[in-house]
Amino acid sequence: MRQTRFYIHSFALLLVLGGCSRSKFAQDNTNPDAVLSVAPEYELTAGQLPIYNNSYEAFYDFYEYIRPWTQLWVPAGGNIGGLGNFTSIANGNNRYGNFYVNVGPPLKDVQHLINIAPPATQAKYVYLGAIANINMVQYAFYVTDPNGSMPYTQALEARYTDNLTPVWNDQQSLFDTLDAQLKADVALLETPQTTPQDTGGTNEIVFQGSTRKWIMAANSLRLRMAMRLMKQNPSQLTSIANQVLADPVGLIDNPSDEWVFTSGPNFESTDGSNSNYNPIGHDGNQCLEMNVVNFMNTTGDPRRRALLQPSGITSQAMFDSAQAQGQIPAGETWDGLTYRGQYANPDEGKVAEKAYYFRTLTFSFNNVQQQINYPSVIQPYILFSEYNNGNGLNVFPVITYADVCFMRAELILRGLSNDGASAQALYQAGITASLMDFDAWATLAQTPGYTPLAAGEVTSYLAAPGVAWQAGNALEQVLDQEYINLYMNPNEAWAQIKRTGYPSATGNIMPIEALTSGGNPVVMPRRYEPMFPLLGDLNYNNAINAIDAELALPGFGAANDITGKVWWDE
Repeated sequence: MRQTRFYIHSFALLLVLGGCSRSKFAQDNTNPDAVLSVAPEYELTAGQLPIYNNSYEAFYDFYEYIRPWTQLWVPAGGNIGGLGNFTSIANGNNRYGNFYVNVGPPLKDVQHLINIAPPATQAKYVYLGAIANINMVQYAFYVTDPNGSMPYTQALEARYTDNLTPVWNDQQSLFDTLDAQLKADVALLETPQTTPQDTGGTNEIVFQGSTRKWIMAANSLRLRMAMRLMKQNPSQLTSIANQVLADPVGLIDNPSDEWVFTSGPNFESTDGSNSNYNPIGHDGNQCLEMNVVNFMNTTGDPRRRALLQPSGITSQAMFDSAQAQGQIPAGETWDGLTYRGQYANPDEGKVAEKAYYFRTLTFSFNNVQQQINYPSVIQPYILFSEYNNGNGLNVFPVITYADVCFMRAELILRGLSNDGASAQALYQAGITASLMDFDAWATLAQTPGYTPLAAGEVTSYLAAPGVAWQAGNALEQVLDQEYINLYMNPNEAWAQIKRTGYPSATGNIMPIEALTSGGNPVVMPRRYEPMFPLLGDLNYNNAINAIDAELALPGFGAANDITGKVWWDE
């Protein structure tokens, strides 16, 4: 269900409306102690939930933009109408407002509540404050990632400090700040406390207050953020990687410790197929890109069952019937496949022999009228378990064990860490963890007809041509496998393509399509437009100065050029 939203910069806020003065606003809003009397762990819950439940982001940012941009999705009818969503991002960038309105304020309140509590109470919440800050850092990183400069170090403080003009932090300095905060949070969580700690229990919705898991999560987040420095500061990337590898608790090292939020029933919505999270019927059914599915078919990838429904043409007899009735060209032959991809390239839709890929096939089979797609449509349940009145659970991955394995393997292959592990072993461990994750997630979602991962499938997949380790193509193999693994985390798939160029149309292992429209290249967007303030915004000058500085960066481009690059991507 589409809704158009408009918001202003709630961190500094305020549109000055008739007679509403700064001093009056400060008087009414900078005494939070009068209204904040809840336990810190309840505010932690309030800040964590909107990190994972943002239906506008699902509908617009993920379904409308990032998934098509990265070729994680292709409309069942292809892109024959062009790729208008590659040039405009109306209603996108929902993460920005979500941080300043829904995520940041409660997480900031956690620390404030701890700070104003009596000393004995403060002493029992030392770890909870660090956990809240790890969540704050993660989401701030998520916001700056495609946005660049943003208010952070002084943001969200108006209620406490009367500061209505917070500085905007440029992305380079913000990355340093976020890394330093995570490092300090880990050090705090690893420091024994004399007072028994209240870490939130079930009010902490990800790890139920496990300090060990939050240390691993924070270290893994430091590694992910450091990967963004590969173009700008590879030596800093190496330094951070070596620090987290040397940490006594270390990184996420098994699937049970992954930073993945698992929802309760009906978490995403209660309105069934009209939900913003429902991927089926989103501007038409969605498919996976042709070359990706071909690779998955060739290698026997078990993740196909979690991600795709079988193609509408399921047998030789059905194929022959459709062909006899003119729905499939006479020269085509039955391929015997259960799963098929869709062409992402708009110009492929102009090839007459391929027209049957891009339209609904209408024919009679065994005296039953059929209306089907030749490509496979995505499986909705793993993204929206409530589809068709389903009762399963959904997951929201932030950093998985597979992600960590692939990051470590990449750094070893690039010579950017002192990791003593084998890149090949990490690659294989990452694939194994990914297969296990998707199997578990499809099962949790109660995907109808899903066949669980069978004994021997992992071994067979690891031995398949294109998957079996190739020293000459090892880096590409790692990145292609991570791309498939990031199906559930499209922002990271987008970042990987920006950061590494893989998967690539010129790749040796799993080349995705080069997109052209009318013979002209279609360029993948790489950032959001700057969030210009309204003229009445009290923080107007800081915002404009920060945006002007970004516009001067090499490669950033014009403000509305979403193919331009933020600092880390240049």
